[in-house]
Amino acid sequence: MMVALGFISAMGTPRLYGRTEYTIIGSGGVLGAVSTMTFSVAAQVTNSGVLVTALPEGSGESFAALAAVGLPLTYVFYKLFRTDTTPIGAQQNGSTLDPDIVREKTEHWSDREAATPARKQQNTTQRIDTPSNTNQPDTTDADPSENGTVSDNASASASKFCDMEYRWEPETDVSFADVGGMEGLKHELERDVIRPLTTHREKAAELGVSAPNIIFHGPPGTGKTFIAKALATELGLPFAKSSGADLQSKWINESATKVQTLFEEAKTVAAQEGGAVVFLDELDTVLKNRDGDGNAHEEDNKVVNEFLNHLENTEDHNVVFVGATNRLESLDDAGIRSGRIDKKVHVGKPDGDARAAVLKAQLADRPHQLDSDDMKRAASMTDGLVAADLELVVTIAARYVLDRNGEKIRNQDLKRGISDLSVS
Repeated sequence: MMVALGFISAMGTPRLYGRTEYTIIGSGGVLGAVSTMTFSVAAQVTNSGVLVTALPEGSGESFAALAAVGLPLTYVFYKLFRTDTTPIGAQQNGSTLDPDIVREKTEHWSDREAATPARKQQNTTQRIDTPSNTNQPDTTDADPSENGTVSDNASASASKFCDMEYRWEPETDVSFADVGGMEGLKHELERDVIRPLTTHREKAAELGVSAPNIIFHGPPGTGKTFIAKALATELGLPFAKSSGADLQSKWINESATKVQTLFEEAKTVAAQEGGAVVFLDELDTVLKNRDGDGNAHEEDNKVVNEFLNHLENTEDHNVVFVGATNRLESLDDAGIRSGRIDKKVHVGKPDGDARAAVLKAQLADRPHQLDSDDMKRAASMTDGLVAADLELVVTIAARYVLDRNGEKIRNQDLKRGISDLSVS
């Protein structure tokens, strides 16, 4: 009985009438085995003449046989139904835990889980939305200024945008220093866009000057997207890049809803970070020209109208919209008028000096042994090429270095790259 009560007091959940179900079953087995053993001992004592009982003559042998069976059964029941107080994982690290602590923790687990369902759901959502790394501290709510590296600040800023539909980047990997040539364009953007939102912000507000929305237009491959990314870096503002294909949908009203979501997210980001840059490539596929003869598709009209509504008040939220297109004439006249998109910048094919600057920028991060004169001579051989073409020339030259197992790009490699591109 003492052993059985010890089992019962040491057990935790699940319970039945205040006791553990499997403890009750095990205790019954143990008591039965103990009873069998007790009667067997009593029978042996009777046969020895120590005790006088009313047991039938010759019954001692039968009880002895029962004892032979009862003793092993007692041990078996003890092993099967004894309390296992070893915590999960203790076999791996060798740790043990006091049985009283195990019982106390077990009794409170269900109460604690039931009392905090909202927190449990919150933690589950966080595990889904953010990468799990037990070796790194949780910096979701940390102040980025307390971290000592730029990457920590970028990670903290990026975590603010993880629940948004569009991909917002806290910073891009290019700046005006990476833009080869185009000095006049960079100066123009510095004067009209960067200063009113950065160094001369208060003065611009006093004068009623705001950063305009912009359209970069010109032939394909001239670097319109590259310049937009560099502009976002110079502004130090979060940047979202999308294209007309990202906003188009076959479902009714969904394209207009996507446009609305894009600008609503831009306003939210701008309120948090002091401004935002929205870049939309292939603008002519979304802001289509409405010719007024009734032939325009109704869904296209909804998208254009949605754009017009948001372009009118971007300056009130420090949002800069930058669009890029190869066909300026295909855009809706109401969308590109003054007050909605004030600045239209033509990004044409680079001249000789600009091509040399592009080559220099492309070679800056690659091992090479070319000087400025080599780049100028190479640029003179690339008349008519755009920035994307010049990037490919440098890539081809690098492949030749790899093919000959060389160390640096040489003048001959660059010439071979130009020749290959001209042939293709």
